[in-house]
Formats: sequence, structure tokens, C-alpha cells
Amino acid sequence: MLTAPIAAQAPALRRASSRSSRGKRIAPLRIRAAIADPDAALLAKTSVPEWKLPRDPLAPGAPPHAGTWGPTNQTIEDWRSIYRNTSLSTTDGSAPRTIDPARVTGTIPKDLSGTLFRNGPGLLEIFGKRLNQFFDGDGLVYSIAFEDGELTFKHNFVGTKGFTDEQAARKMLYKGAFAIGNPKGDSFYNPFDFDVKNVANTGVVNWAGELYALWEGGKPHKMDPKSLRTEGEADVVLGQPLEVPQMAAHYRVIDSEDPTEKRLVAFSIESQAGFLQPNKCCFYEWDVHGKQAARNAFGVPDATFGMFHDCLVTENWYLLLQNPNKLDPQKLIGEYMFAKCALAEVIAFQEGQPAKLHMLPRTDKARKIGQKTIDVDNQFFFHHVNAFEPEGCDDASRVVIDSAPWRYMNFAVNLDTVTPAFYNGGMRVEYTRFDVDVVRGMSEQAPLSNRVMEFPQINHKNTGKPYRFTYCAGAAVKDDVKWGPNQCLIKFDTEPKVGVKSDEEVYYFGERTFLQEPIFAAKPGGNDEDDGYVLIVANHAGEDLCRLHIFDAKKIGDGPVASVELEDHLPPGLHGYWSNAVHK
Repeated sequence: MLTAPIAAQAPALRRASSRSSRGKRIAPLRIRAAIADPDAALLAKTSVPEWKLPRDPLAPGAPPHAGTWGPTNQTIEDWRSIYRNTSLSTTDGSAPRTIDPARVTGTIPKDLSGTLFRNGPGLLEIFGKRLNQFFDGDGLVYSIAFEDGELTFKHNFVGTKGFTDEQAARKMLYKGAFAIGNPKGDSFYNPFDFDVKNVANTGVVNWAGELYALWEGGKPHKMDPKSLRTEGEADVVLGQPLEVPQMAAHYRVIDSEDPTEKRLVAFSIESQAGFLQPNKCCFYEWDVHGKQAARNAFGVPDATFGMFHDCLVTENWYLLLQNPNKLDPQKLIGEYMFAKCALAEVIAFQEGQPAKLHMLPRTDKARKIGQKTIDVDNQFFFHHVNAFEPEGCDDASRVVIDSAPWRYMNFAVNLDTVTPAFYNGGMRVEYTRFDVDVVRGMSEQAPLSNRVMEFPQINHKNTGKPYRFTYCAGAAVKDDVKWGPNQCLIKFDTEPKVGVKSDEEVYYFGERTFLQEPIFAAKPGGNDEDDGYVLIVANHAGEDLCRLHIFDAKKIGDGPVASVELEDHLPPGLHGYWSNAVHK
């Protein structure tokens, strides 16, 4: 998958268009790493026919076996079919709508009280112009409020300038990071225009009574958590002015039974061309009341095209993982300038170059060690699971990171280019653990599972601490080469020590069902780490609706305790947030 951080590179691209720079050659660090099967790598770069295997007859529940399953052309067509415009109104949103109990299968848990917020691309066609990369779609935020077993649904498109202007003009006016040429359709094309529309479609957070739609290429948009109406772009978030005019779509929530220890942690990082100055970066922390708890500014070196989508936090550190990207001048000058490729495609993943881990001090204990940049293996990072300082390490000198890195990244991948061959080796993403010696500047990594997974979530009470359970959407099969779209809900059980394999509990939803990001909602007063519910929205090919499935987090394999028909088609979203407050 891809996200929309390309837009954050616009300042660098403006400067790079007038000159070419050579990056520093980085000496490789000796690292223990999982080595990809060379046959898998070969298959990933060649065209292979779809799997000639009997279709798996299993009903939803137990996942199919890798020896009898593989994505077919029909799988790809089903997957493509769910990426279409929502059936919801694009005008003034919806009045609160109580979900008919007849649409509920099973029983909504009485102790599940709060609001699920989700954000994602809602428009995949804009007045007749189809988007072949859904990350360019305008943000659609919806909420489902739970109270005493009753569910209330609301939605609204994020009222960005781009969305508002295009709806008024009834035509596409602004290009996205993955658009080619002039979106207006006229003959004029400005090759030096590197601005893209803020689609506000990636993240959403509700904290201390305020709601924000997030997209790391620009400023957040503040919304009313009850009406979901947009109040405008935000230069100030929960009282803290942004260090740079953009904020990442990901953040970390530190939950606790002690309200004084609860934190929302977010970050901003700018893009610049060249390596003479570090990129400005700032981490913000807010307490449960939305008051500033901390603000730490840093300079991150040589990070211009690093594409920082997610972050991590431990007791003593903030962590950012930088991708090994570079500007492709030939692509920029030879293709983008002549409207032959999208802006995203001028950013090239560098095979053989290390990714970088930036260790940024959060406390005085970490400041004694100082800010560090550590090389890690060549891979691409979007989403992380968690990070923690292991038991017995009291001096901030060691950190364990769990993440979901992709083997590499190809920014030309879109809805039209994916075939069954894409799911044979290739870019695949796997649950991976990194053991970091901060003082020595060394990192070792090892895979925790060979089942492809994405959108990892944990109990926020364990953010920055040793933990066991991770909830993800993932592939139907567990295999070293074969994988597929997200069709299983997975619960990983991993001991908080390095070098161990994880156990997993899996629920398979069936051949024509595709999953969005799971969200964990802790039970009030729960004692165990997995005392809670997992909420996951599923798209079903051939049906003009979605379903919300609710699982007991202790019993993922038993299937959902309740399933809710949401009536409307909601294209696959990106990220969500569970609030304990009920916003009807």
C-alpha cells in the first residue's frame, strides 16, 4: 500500500527541479536480517500466471492453507470493485441515524460504550474522472456511537478547500500526488507546480473534546465531533502552534488507569532540498485535558525524502524511521515535466541503501546519551506496532521496536497495475522486531511471522511498554512467498523478548471480503492486556454496503460477537480512532 506523504516533499521538489544533487554514500552497518528467498525476488519482478489451484471451499472462520489457495484474477477484480465512490451524500453530511436492530447479527456488548471514528478516501471518481490511486480521494469521516447496545451513525466529507472548490465547480480542479497531467482537462500544464490538494483523508483523532482529520502533507482540519462539520485548517492543535505547517497522520496514545499519565503524542516534520540543514521536527504531547504536557523540537539530518508516516514513543525516546528514498532527476525532468508521470513517481526507493532510525530524546535520561541516527536494513516503513525499553534496562540504552516494514516500495503501483503476480513474493510486508543498542548505534532485526500483515493496533495501555498482543488485518495464507489482500483478522501473541516467533489466532472472512484497519477498544476496568473488543469494518464485493464486525479480543478465532450492516457503501478507509466519549 501507499499513503500520501508525497505532498510533504513539495518544497524540496521545487528546489530540486532547478538543480541536481548527489547524496552521500553511506557505509553499510553489519546487521543480522531475514534474507528474502531469491526465487521470491525473481518472481516478484517477472510476470507469472494466476494460481492454477482449486478454490478453497472453507466458510468464514479458519483460513485456507497456502497449498490450496492463491489470489486469482477474480480476487483482484473483487478487490478493485470496492474502490468506488461512497453511496453517501457529498453535501452537508448526515443527520444522526440510529442503526436498525434488525441489521445487527449477534449481540452488541453492553459495556462497549464510546465512539468509533474512521477516515479514508470517500470519492474515487470526481465528476467523471476516475482516480486509479485511492490515496488521492477526498477524506470522508464517519462515526458510530455505541451506548447501551444502541448504535448511531453519522458522516461528513472533510471540508477542505480543494473539496469545497471542486464540489462548487462540479469538476476536478486540483491534482493529487498520484495524478498525471492537468486535472482540469485543459491544454495548459505548469510543470513547476508541485502543490497537491490537501485531501485530509488519512487519520483522525478525538482528544479532549476536539476532533481533527489528518493528512501529513498539510495542516490538520478541525471538525466538530458531534456534527462532523469542518471548522477549518488548524495552525494550532489543542493549544499548541505547529512548528511547521503540517502534522503527521499518525500519533501515539498512551493510556493509563491514572488520568495524569495519559498522553497524546504527535509530530511534525518538514521537507527541504539538499543536506546542508536538518529538517525541522517537533514532537507534541498533550495531557487528558488537552493541555500541553511537553514540546520537543529537533533537527533531523538528511531527511528530505524520508517519508515519515508513523512514529514511536517509549519512556525516554521518540523514534522515527526514515525510508531510503531519493529524488529521481531523470524521472522529474524527463517525465513529470512533460506530464508523463505522477509527482509520487519521482521519489525512488534506493535498493541496497540502509533505512535510518532517528532516536530523539524525550527525557533527561535520554538527553545524556544524546540524539542518535542508526542505520537499519534496506526496507520501507509505513506502520509501526510498538516500541519499548526492555525490563532491566534502566539507562535508556536499549530499545526494542516492532514494526511492519515492506521489503521495498514501488510508487507506480495503483489499482490498475495490481495482478495476481503482485502477490507472489515482491513487496510483501511482515511483522518484524528490531533490537537496538542505542549507545553503540547498532540494530539487529528478525521476523516474528511470515504471514503478511498491515494496520497493526495494540492496547494503548501498553504504548511504549513491553506488550504481548497485536491486532492486524492480513493475508488469507501464511507463507514465505504467497500472500494476498487483507482478508483475515489476526491476533499476534509475542513475548516481549528478542528472537522469538509469535503465535497467532486468525479469523478468515471469506474469498470476497476485504478488511480495513482493526481498532482495539479496552473494556472499562479490564485487568488483562486483551480485555477489550476489536472493531473492524469489512467490504464485501458484490454488495453495496459494509459491515462492522465486533470481536471479543480474547477469542478472535471464535468469530464476531456481533456484526452490523452499515447500509451504505464506504470505500476502504485508512485509519480510525476509538473514543470512550459518546458523540451522537
